[in-house]
Amino acid sequence: MGLLDILWDIFRKPRSVSIKDMPEISGEKVKEILKECNTGNQWIGDGIFKLIDTNNLIDFLSKNPVSNRKYITEFHDCDDFCYELMGEVSTWYPEGAFGMVWGNKPNNNEAHAWNFFINENNEVRYVEPQTDEIFTPSTERVWIMII
Repeated sequence: MGLLDILWDIFRKPRSVSIKDMPEISGEKVKEILKECNTGNQWIGDGIFKLIDTNNLIDFLSKNPVSNRKYITEFHDCDDFCYELMGEVSTWYPEGAFGMVWGNKPNNNEAHAWNFFINENNEVRYVEPQTDEIFTPSTERVWIMII
């Protein structure tokens, strides 16, 4: 490992955040829960996931660099933030029920990408990766959810 690799790891990786041991959830149960978000278009990558403790995720987001990155139209925009946060969470908690959403923002037809997770109460919560805001699904039009 060279000096650049070491520097990359130091500055890219968030400080460690503990992971509370959480119950498992089946891919079939994930599919049922995601239907509540008004989408039948789901891609479920695994047969088993673990629920995500909201407080652990809040702690992780506060130490994660994704939301601090610069927005650049077409080159580093909503989908890039979404992919980056999903990758970071996958490194931190690979078995966690965390994914991405493509759809429309509430009250307009603007396409947008954001993230979601299934919390300790088997509820979907959205994460805006550009601000780390966690919010409850409402009037978003969801095209697809991928986990």
